[in-house]
Amino acid sequence: MKIQVLGSGCPTCKTLHKNVQGVVAKLNLNTEVEYSTDIAEIVKLGAMGSPVFAIDGKVMAAGKVPSNEELEKIIRGKCSSENKNASCGCSCGGNC
Repeated sequence: MKIQVLGSGCPTCKTLHKNVQGVVAKLNLNTEVEYSTDIAEIVKLGAMGSPVFAIDGKVMAAGKVPSNEELEKIIRGKCSSENKNASCGCSCGGNC
């Protein structure tokens, strides 16, 4: 699983990055959270605002900082849909 946070480098973008890192650590996932300030990448994803939270190249949220609970739900859902993919870091499919 490839998790990205993209933005201009503003405090809101940095907050989202920090929050996503925290949720990934809480879920004990074996994946990095990439942070990019490349506006071309945001445009390539088709996002209309920043910050952008994306998993595997798909925008999961844009223009806001979802709560940690929302982030966890999105990430758990993605892991579950990958049917216990090793990149999710655990064998429960994100249901632990």
